Amino acid sequence: MTGDEKSASYASPPCFLHELSAEEGGLPGATDPVQARDVARWRKAERNRLLADRATLSVTERKEAAEAVASHLDTLFGDVAGFTISAWWPIQSELDLRFWLAALSGRGATAALPLVTEKHAPLRFRRWTPRVKMERGFWNIPVPAEGDWIIPDIALAPLVGYDAKGYRLGYGGGYFDRTLAAHPEVRPIGIGLSAARQTTIFPQWHDVPMTAIVTEEGIV
Repeated sequence: MTGDEKSASYASPPCFLHELSAEEGGLPGATDPVQARDVARWRKAERNRLLADRATLSVTERKEAAEAVASHLDTLFGDVAGFTISAWWPIQSELDLRFWLAALSGRGATAALPLVTEKHAPLRFRRWTPRVKMERGFWNIPVPAEGDWIIPDIALAPLVGYDAKGYRLGYGGGYFDRTLAAHPEVRPIGIGLSAARQTTIFPQWHDVPMTAIVTEEGIV
């Protein structure tokens, strides 16, 4: 997939809560430090609440949700031959899509996993199959131990929360937004639970909306 096949515009990443933009659906007057503080507190509290709710799901419920998401991804993408698609190694009760990722090579696509190679920098990606040698990376998450660096055509991003405009509430580290800012040709797809939908997550001016959100209930 080339950059000509996508139409997306991305800004710079990290987290500056004092620069929320009303034009992008954020909090009006966010240059006010009190409002900025309130938004930061709200996002942290909402993140914690959503993570706690997700953790109450049983293994069976998460497995069923992941299988439903995988089915919707097949509908969304269709023929994936020739594409490179990244996902994640699940942590904190995230949906486990490794079974879907592992099947991509049989469909003519390349699967990839992200790596943090430097703090406060964009993610980097390596090819992954169940046979790839793994090692412990940042936060003790397993990552491919070797291989060339690649850039995915499509990046699936786990989300904690999301809103009607496709903005994603993540873990607050800014890594995914930095990655999209560095690689605007990558198509971002948010993956999560339908219960995580919010009226707004009060996006910051540099937050990147997903091109689609996929949950167990369907494609947003």
